[in-house]
Amino acid sequence: MRLDLGGQPIHTRALSVVVEQRERSALHAAVDLLDLRKRGFAPVGSELQGAGIIHQMGLDARIEDGILTDLRARQPVVAFEASAATRGESCRDVVAGLAALVGLPLPDVAGQLRAVMGGAAGCSHLLAGAQYLCATLAELAPPVPSAAALTHRRLLRRDLILDGSERDDGALVIGVQLGDVRSRPAAATERPGERFDSHYELQLMVELRGWPATIAALEGAERRRTRADFASAEWRDLHAHLAPLAGASLGKGGAQRLTAALASHAAARDALLQLAPALIQCRASFPDKWLNAAMTTCGHDGLIAMADSCYMWRGDGALALIRTEREPA
Repeated sequence: MRLDLGGQPIHTRALSVVVEQRERSALHAAVDLLDLRKRGFAPVGSELQGAGIIHQMGLDARIEDGILTDLRARQPVVAFEASAATRGESCRDVVAGLAALVGLPLPDVAGQLRAVMGGAAGCSHLLAGAQYLCATLAELAPPVPSAAALTHRRLLRRDLILDGSERDDGALVIGVQLGDVRSRPAAATERPGERFDSHYELQLMVELRGWPATIAALEGAERRRTRADFASAEWRDLHAHLAPLAGASLGKGGAQRLTAALASHAAARDALLQLAPALIQCRASFPDKWLNAAMTTCGHDGLIAMADSCYMWRGDGALALIRTEREPA
């Protein structure tokens, strides 16, 4: 399948998961999330946030016997650094909450993520990354003890890339590409091809209209290649799986509908559950109408988020209080 989005590229969100077995009975997993704005700028809080990398965050986890034994956050690029404009608050203030997940079985970690890292207590970007990490780990079998210390034990690299474009007819189209590269044990000095086990690809094209966005059109295909059929493996159309989602809203209740409709297709389900968070980032550059209003209306607040959508935008946080203080009596 070949994706042809057309239109003006506006935003890319990428999530990457790497799972390795560095110890005999433990898995080490990392997830990285990157948001790349491809045009324009956005007035946010007290800043004029340009194009380029606007979020870069990650999590490093250790899992032994199905228990999360360590979890640490990385946040090289955040939307809000601590400054006078934020009264000292930063997106990094929330990471201490992750400690509540350590010691839990993986299914319980997945169930507690929203309570720990969602809403006014957390960070929507770390939440999205953690949810995708848990979904990936849920598919993996327990580690097999390594036969030798020099054995290469990367088990999986999974990449999910969502590209948003604005079409001339006013639609927002998002191309979704998921790729799984699974590896098998090999000597640490072995050629990469000798480590290859399988390659899975999923490609989706989603046309969205309105706000909260509604799925106007959705198509996709998948293929899996092994060493035996690498050159001959064919794409399989996913119309039967995707058709029930025509007309679905990505607003309230959208995640439940996606989960129910794709109960039998975990890869498409997990990929499309990342659609709504990516859409929020696309909206900053789509369409120009909101930015025109922000830049030509005296006292306009620019881009803001829903109250309590994250720690920085919580109702009693610095950004909300400063905004209230600016309003005329």
